[in-house]
Amino acid sequence: MLYAGVDVGGTFTDLFAYDDESGETFAAKVPTTVDNQAVGVLSCIAAAGLEPARLDVLSHGTTTGLNALIERKGAICGLLTTEGFRDVLEIMRTDRRSGYDLRWRKPQPFVPRHLRLEVPERVLADGTVERPLDENAARTAIRRLVADGVESIAVCLLHAYANPVHERRLLELIREEAPDVAVSLSSDVNAELREFERTNTVVIDAYIKPVMVRYIRRLAERLEADGFTGRLLLMQGSGGMVTPDRACEKPIVTLSSGPAAGAIAAATIAQAAGVGDIVTFDVGGTSTDVALVHDGEPYLDGQKQVEWGLPARVPMIDVASVGAGGGSIGWVDEGGLLKMGPRSAGSTPGPVCYGKGGSEPTLSDALLVKGILGPSIADGALELDVDAAREQIGALAERLDLPLERVVSGMVEIAQANMANAVRSVSIWKGLDPRDLTLVAFGGAGGMVAGPVAAMLDIPTVLVPPVPGNSCAMGTLMTDYQEDTAVAYLARADDVDLDTVNRQLAMLRDQALAALSQHGMPADAVELAELADIRYHGQIHELQVPFEAHPVTGDVLAATFQAFEEAYEETYTIRLANGLPEIVSLRVRARVRLPHYAIPDHRDGHDTPEPTAAREVIHDGETFLVDVYERAHLKAGTTLDGPVILEEPGSTVWVAPGMGLEVDRLGNLIIHTLASADAMRRPALAGEEV
Repeated sequence: MLYAGVDVGGTFTDLFAYDDESGETFAAKVPTTVDNQAVGVLSCIAAAGLEPARLDVLSHGTTTGLNALIERKGAICGLLTTEGFRDVLEIMRTDRRSGYDLRWRKPQPFVPRHLRLEVPERVLADGTVERPLDENAARTAIRRLVADGVESIAVCLLHAYANPVHERRLLELIREEAPDVAVSLSSDVNAELREFERTNTVVIDAYIKPVMVRYIRRLAERLEADGFTGRLLLMQGSGGMVTPDRACEKPIVTLSSGPAAGAIAAATIAQAAGVGDIVTFDVGGTSTDVALVHDGEPYLDGQKQVEWGLPARVPMIDVASVGAGGGSIGWVDEGGLLKMGPRSAGSTPGPVCYGKGGSEPTLSDALLVKGILGPSIADGALELDVDAAREQIGALAERLDLPLERVVSGMVEIAQANMANAVRSVSIWKGLDPRDLTLVAFGGAGGMVAGPVAAMLDIPTVLVPPVPGNSCAMGTLMTDYQEDTAVAYLARADDVDLDTVNRQLAMLRDQALAALSQHGMPADAVELAELADIRYHGQIHELQVPFEAHPVTGDVLAATFQAFEEAYEETYTIRLANGLPEIVSLRVRARVRLPHYAIPDHRDGHDTPEPTAAREVIHDGETFLVDVYERAHLKAGTTLDGPVILEEPGSTVWVAPGMGLEVDRLGNLIIHTLASADAMRRPALAGEEV
């Protein structure tokens, strides 16, 4: 069978495919078609020399939903909520992004106030109906939203996680009054505590639902028109796959699907190489995404901030992002200091060197002028204009009154420092020592900057996997079908009702199995995991801990709380001697195993590889000639000393002076950075974010 994975990024769309019988692999990279990502997906399949009719499985990670949120280009969305709770989205939380910025303004809700309507009803926290739903008022509110042109409606009623009866009835009323309007219920999307987070989460789902449904259907239609008869699956931010129908029902699960796939690929490849604790380092054209992996498993987070203060409370792999990628724009602030990003040139118009109309110098332009990046990318599909890049960086140098070479180096170093901060956010700032980790670098630009970034952090080893420019696409072929269900259950350790816990878990199992069955997954192949979100009483952040057996008995519960305290101590380095654990939510994760791609042993390469070219590279104020090797020519066991450049169709790898390189049995490039750590440590540059 022929399996293909496609990941749509902000700048490039990548494909990785393999034939499980012949072992043949395929890879391609094309510019992302922002207006219609489906065009880029089909172009990428063609660029790999494949046809949709040949594919048996197509796994897809997409930024469609996330782009709609970031760019505020989602559907016209309405909100129906309990009388008195219209302004939950406006009130938000009492924290601020900046305590000293007098000009700071709260982010605006995705639903404007005139489209947030109340309905008379009230359910108590224990699920008791105190006031029945006023159906006449509800119909009036629905008709008013329809008259205002809404494309979707989010429904979030007070304590609907405890009893969704009124939300279910509102769904029926909306179907009667407005059958063409998309609907999202909080009891389906996020049946957990915290009113603001639950409301914002269901609003996000409704806001992107029409956009995602259009995209998924358009993609499916185009694939079918080109002869595709295989199975289409979509990546979730939690690391699992879903069917297109399920993604249309609950599109919020696809947020951050590309970075999640990259983290899974990095974790899988590193574990195969014998490395369990890593920090992933995915540098693309728009951003750098980093994630922490412990014992081969990426950390999961129950909440993601899509904008500061606007959370999406669904399970996602804990990925931190910073606006530093190949397209990050260099600029001069009001104080005359050089900055990099977070604004990006994206794929349209792209960096100056792309020759597509870009006029602001980017990190890619700096890497090209510096000599690390070669004259073409994407396997020769895009020729780069070094003269245009040099001209625009020269204009920036004039504004700064600095030599061009210093500005080129400064742009790269500032971008690398911003990337290092992203790594700190998932390591040092969480009490972990980066020196105990391996940096796994991928993405089109990851290999060009990973060595210096690791040296800044005293990380001794960088691992660059095979086909790093397509790792996120590869990661979609290394995971399973997954369904997550959750419900609120608040109880201290000394007040847990085991009958209620087991009843709630049974309900969640039934929900997960029903969803799997509805979307064609065999019940006999399902693996179930039951978990609890636990915190210390008085705190606001939880850790997810599995129950070791079912049904939950007193002994099982005691072991679960013990596991929580051990996980808490490992995460935060302390244990609260008098702390009282409490359960906040119960979860069931259902998984159906899918075939996984496994990297084979690397058997290609030359016994004595020779450079294929040489380039002048600017480094530490000097310009010198550096040998360029084709990565495919390096066999397992090959060692090289920096400085050296390695090239392959989807990426470039820079091994700086003083660093060493070896190729392991899987074809991973292992860069040893310690020899150059002292040499590369330097004072912060003016304008550098540290």
